[in-house]
Amino acid sequence: MARPTVDIVSRSLRVLAVTQPGVSHLFPMLPVLRALRRRGHEVVVASAPRFAAQIAAVGLRPASMGVDFTVGLEHTFVPALATARARRDASFEYTRIVLVEALASAAVTDLREIVDDWHPNVIVRDPAEFGSFAIAEALGIPHVTGRENRFLSTEAWAAELGDSLTRLARLTGADALEAGQLYRYLGLAPMLPSLVAATPELDNAREFGSHVGPTIRFVRPETYGRGASDGSNDSNGPRVLVTLGTVFHDQPELLRHVLAASESVPAHFTVITGPGIDPALFQPAPQDVLMTEFVPLGAVLPACAAVVTAGGLGTVLAALEHQLPMVLMPVNADQPTNAARCEGLGVGIAVPALRAGPATIAAAITWALTDARARARAVELSGEFQSLAGPDQAAQLVEAVAYTGVPVPDVAESAAR
Repeated sequence: MARPTVDIVSRSLRVLAVTQPGVSHLFPMLPVLRALRRRGHEVVVASAPRFAAQIAAVGLRPASMGVDFTVGLEHTFVPALATARARRDASFEYTRIVLVEALASAAVTDLREIVDDWHPNVIVRDPAEFGSFAIAEALGIPHVTGRENRFLSTEAWAAELGDSLTRLARLTGADALEAGQLYRYLGLAPMLPSLVAATPELDNAREFGSHVGPTIRFVRPETYGRGASDGSNDSNGPRVLVTLGTVFHDQPELLRHVLAASESVPAHFTVITGPGIDPALFQPAPQDVLMTEFVPLGAVLPACAAVVTAGGLGTVLAALEHQLPMVLMPVNADQPTNAARCEGLGVGIAVPALRAGPATIAAAITWALTDARARARAVELSGEFQSLAGPDQAAQLVEAVAYTGVPVPDVAESAAR
């Protein structure tokens, strides 16, 4: 199949975005997807069927593909993952076994049908979704990662993927799939460069290593729900946001410790329990605690003075955008790395989740509310947001790749010539 041509009259594009079914995967890509649509392009977002309502709720057109699940439920169809999590086995090969062998392999048939029916000019993919990468390479469609946040070298990716791409190549008809092709054209990184650094304590490149490839472009992260309001109005003291995220958030004992800690801190608290966790399970809550299953971070953070988080990247970036010090209680995935990096930058204090009792948590929250150096450092880092390319500039990069079919460095060279 030849690469779809661009409408040379209107220069409109058909943009196929592909994401794992979780808000932490979709939301970081929303600014560029919305910018592309504002600029006159069609945008379709492919994901699991049960995620279609969430895609529609943010104003985009959904398409269904692959396994019907939401992020966080992978263990229900990959028993080995459930066993590894129960054992806290950090050696489990999640990328190869879950993302490629289970999810991408199941998605490629649906994705091929979407592509054959709709003929997209460019694919903007979640870097945790590999089926669209394989389809794009097989059919010669330019592909872009829409929320790069790991910054692995080609060698590190190859080691992590093992031989899983070989089978995916056979399923899609690609001549070959290699780690070096993952960022062939462009990788958009809605991320603060200050967060991307190896440290003596974090010298393993699994997350946030020092490698930033030549096609990676940092763009400005934007908190979802900015400009909305959660209705809180605290004229009698500071407000603290508590959220354990949307994937590893089912931590009832840890959340109860936070609630107990709140009783000894002179502040109001908004506690987001996360999807599927009924706030009623934690009633009666302390007097100054408002509990809810979900509220957009952009709606609540403007009224806050500090954040208590498990350390998911989306929450960390949102807190920094709003100049807020953090208490970080990492549970899994990239959270320990994010926590260590925030602590190293002076904008957070890390409290190991397994040892986080009420007194320890209360002391950490008090630090986040009162430490002038942490607040000054958060203000300083927030200035980094404004130095980064905005959504329209990111959209222009996607357009350049789609129109020319060549990687971003070559686009720049072509323009110079």
